[in-house]
Amino acid sequence: MFSIIKRQNQPSNEDDIEVKEVSDALFIENEKLIVHYDKPLGTGVCSAVYRGFLSGLAPLAKLSSLVETQKFRDCEVAVKHALHFGDHEVEQLFREIEAMRILEYDRNVISMLGWRMINDKPAIVFELAQEDLLRYIKMQRLKDKKEIQFKTIISILWQIAKGMEFIASKNIIHRDLAARNVLLTNDFQAKISDFGLAVINNLDMKGSALSKRLPVRWLSIEAIVEKLFSEKSDVWAFGVLMFEVFSLGQDPYAGIETRQILSFLRSGERMSRPELATNEMYEMMCRCWEENLETRPKFEELVAKLYDVLEGESGYSKYYEELELSQEQEGSGPSNVNNSEALEVLDDDSL
Repeated sequence: MFSIIKRQNQPSNEDDIEVKEVSDALFIENEKLIVHYDKPLGTGVCSAVYRGFLSGLAPLAKLSSLVETQKFRDCEVAVKHALHFGDHEVEQLFREIEAMRILEYDRNVISMLGWRMINDKPAIVFELAQEDLLRYIKMQRLKDKKEIQFKTIISILWQIAKGMEFIASKNIIHRDLAARNVLLTNDFQAKISDFGLAVINNLDMKGSALSKRLPVRWLSIEAIVEKLFSEKSDVWAFGVLMFEVFSLGQDPYAGIETRQILSFLRSGERMSRPELATNEMYEMMCRCWEENLETRPKFEELVAKLYDVLEGESGYSKYYEELELSQEQEGSGPSNVNNSEALEVLDDDSL
């Protein structure tokens, strides 16, 4: 598909037909999609997301036999549109389309309802969610800590781990798992999004074929040093996401320059326990950050442990008692904020 679109900015009618044939049943007819460009939902480096409306039954629902997908009919949607027509932008969007095609549907992964070309640029149509996790946790800063719903936080983390377990079962490595890339619905259903950096069916992909712009502050040691990505590197990123959540949105490695992160990690140092994390939660983070990837847990194990915490009988009171005890025993995490870019150049000479 990428070679067809790249051939020229304005494909001929024959090319249009070829694109539709290659895209199979996930291609959306022009008249069925309305994009509200006056209602932007967000803008990234390579793409922008707008609110839209999809008429009729979504292509995903036609392809899937799952009952859960049948709700995607005559519904509001999010439309992710490439900002430029460079090779990099188009490749990222088609990489995302291919990953979403394989994943099809999971309640904790954002659903791709279909895709089409708009003004000669690829656009992906997703189910609509209300906000991203990073914005949500930053809003919690306005509350007293005892007003923050611990059970809701653990439920969100459990759902993310479940979604990542599903993604790993499809031999897909996300490579950009972070709070900014998890979406929340009104009823706090967590959905993993943004598969533009995903690697498909390659558990140890290395080398120059990989994008150099990667989220360095979420990368494992082997990903930085060897360009080695696997489920275990996504597990490392999940530990960083846990840090984001329990620090209420603090940037990872705040106050440390990007080029110093590798030496910091190789010396055995790790980020300090965030103020809202109990010892149990911090221990889970540190297990995700084991240098030896073989000793890191798999998502299956993280799902089980978070479920046990979620279903425990201790309730909120015991959590806050343990939290206060933890704060007496240890210093809290760093409080300075580093407004670094999420995607940074992964350069051997600078790390």
